[in-house]
Amino acid sequence: MMRMEHRLVQTQTQRLMLTQRMQQAIQILQLSGLELDQYVQQELEANPVLEQKQETSEPPEREPQEPSNGDEPIDDVAFDLDEFATRLGDYRRTGPDLGRNRDLDSRREYFQNSITKGESFSAMLLRQLRMAAPEEQDYRIGERIIGDIDDKGYFTGSDEEIAQELGIRVEDVRRMLGVIQQFEPTGVGARDVVECLMLQIDMEYPEEDELRVLVAEHLEKLERRQIPAIAKAMGIKPERVEELKELLSKLYPWPGLEYSSDPPQYVTPDVIVEKTDNGYDIYLSNESSPELRISNQYRAWMRKEKMSKDEKKYLRDKIESAKWLIRNIEQRQNTILRIARAIVDVQQDFLEKGVEAIKPLTLQEIADAVGVHEATVSRATRGKYMQTPQGLFEMKYFFSPGLKRDTGDAQSSKSVQSLIKKMIEEEDKTRPLSDQKIANLLKKQGINIARRTVTKYRENMDILPTTMRKIYQESK
Repeated sequence: MMRMEHRLVQTQTQRLMLTQRMQQAIQILQLSGLELDQYVQQELEANPVLEQKQETSEPPEREPQEPSNGDEPIDDVAFDLDEFATRLGDYRRTGPDLGRNRDLDSRREYFQNSITKGESFSAMLLRQLRMAAPEEQDYRIGERIIGDIDDKGYFTGSDEEIAQELGIRVEDVRRMLGVIQQFEPTGVGARDVVECLMLQIDMEYPEEDELRVLVAEHLEKLERRQIPAIAKAMGIKPERVEELKELLSKLYPWPGLEYSSDPPQYVTPDVIVEKTDNGYDIYLSNESSPELRISNQYRAWMRKEKMSKDEKKYLRDKIESAKWLIRNIEQRQNTILRIARAIVDVQQDFLEKGVEAIKPLTLQEIADAVGVHEATVSRATRGKYMQTPQGLFEMKYFFSPGLKRDTGDAQSSKSVQSLIKKMIEEEDKTRPLSDQKIANLLKKQGINIARRTVTKYRENMDILPTTMRKIYQESK
């Protein structure tokens, strides 16, 4: 019979405990440039002793400061003592909440008031409606129709429901829909893709009756590249179908998407690589290098002003927090720069010749070269971009597995994809290369690759299969 009893037992275990400062360092390292800027702005708001250096043509005035309590000297920054005294008074009345940075609030309000937004899609249609419908009832009908036009530019409402809602005839709704279908962008207000393309054909190719037939009756076959079947059904040659397809490719089936209200997303480089006579210069861009500093004036003020123990502790904590933030950002920048240099050392052929010369590279190889953990390389390259003589690339782009060549060397999968893309671009479009044929051609270059791998790479590059790349030309 088992007997249960309680005992006190001591065991020894090892655990890795991350301090708050270490956690901050890891978080800052993996932030993108935009995320770092947002993080810094939040810290500027929360910490009154932290300020961002302002570019100036004259060096700032400095007063010699004696480091106290073993602290290292920190750059000064000019500030309004009366303003600080007011904020200190707020602290005494309401507690340790000096998180609002009034100067930053003013700058943010200025920038927000300065932002200009592009005209929305519906606003553009309403502007055209005001000119096309001077009568109040016509404008009211048109406004209601525009309310049922989606982001693609299609009319998704019901003629009958709108007529019933407004207490008017269905014919009036259809008449105003016809008016709106003459607006820019061409094709707006269509009920489906066929009507949208027809509206554009009426505007762009009014003499092309065969193009109308192709869209109205054979659009699905065209999507499946059934050129001979279409030619037979229309009583024309396959080469003529190809000509019509070329005309059709110049039209846009979703006119509203060209006027999307979403703001454009801009990418700025974190690292810049420039070719020089002596090799390559590698440096951090100004946009990704926020310069912060602490003012020793706060420490001087703390010594001169009669403050409670809690108030002094509050300011000491803020100064210490600011110092750690600055150190962690500097460490982040240094780590990114070292990793960038290691990548450039490996990928110099790419910088000279382009994607076809990129070498296989792993995170572990760069980690070994820099002397950090592989996870650190992964965090440091996440969302970071490098401006090179070959263009702007995400830093993770330079990492890819390798394929074995007959010579025993490895070739980057990205360079192999580039070769496949080049072969397809240069192929005879009347006899496009199959995936197996591409694999055979690569094997002749010493690159052993299976057909299914060619298929995977082709699909990753959004390249159509052989049957859908084939075009028909009149035989001579």
